[in-house]
Amino acid sequence: MPDPQGPNAFVSEAYGLEDEATMIEFYRKWAEDYDHQMLDQLGYTSASDIARLLAEQLPDRDAEIFDVGSGTGLTCVYLADHGYRNLDGIDLSPDMVRVAAQRGIYRELLVGDVTTGLEREDASYDGVISSGTFTHGHVGPEPLDEIFRILKPAGVLACTVHHELWEPMGFAAKFDALEHAGRAQCISRELLPYYRSGPPEGWFCVYRRSGSARASSAATMK
Repeated sequence: MPDPQGPNAFVSEAYGLEDEATMIEFYRKWAEDYDHQMLDQLGYTSASDIARLLAEQLPDRDAEIFDVGSGTGLTCVYLADHGYRNLDGIDLSPDMVRVAAQRGIYRELLVGDVTTGLEREDASYDGVISSGTFTHGHVGPEPLDEIFRILKPAGVLACTVHHELWEPMGFAAKFDALEHAGRAQCISRELLPYYRSGPPEGWFCVYRRSGSARASSAATMK
């Protein structure tokens, strides 16, 4: 696969991160300016779009939601603005977590590596959300088993996966395996832009944890 290129130098550098140390240093440098880079310069819409898809499946504003790769909290801003109160999150970067905490929208924020496990109880969340984490230079499908472990039966995962990684990095195979094992069901999967007026870049995925009558309803695929 050729070196990935983002819509500007900032995102291209993020796509090229190769290990935990460089990732932490990159986000230390950019934490304070991250929102400006993504929202003002690039017109980043992925975070609010995936949050809207989750909200459509979880109308109860008391739903407990876990944000995987929370960054500065952009994904949960939409949820908080729409009345969701029980928001927790985790990110590898202490500096991004610090900026997210300043928003005052999270109940709990953790610093941690999502590829090594999630220190949450089984079946403890109604929803899990993730935007911009399953992408070049970041995280592969490793956390998906843990995500479905912490979801309650009929709980919902809404996440984005960069389309260039869907098959090469094993996301397609992992979601297929979860479905075949009876652990998950696809509600929708659609290829959409990450940025306003940009080309389609990522799969916007909504999956339900199997375990109730609701989970047996027919999935839709766009």
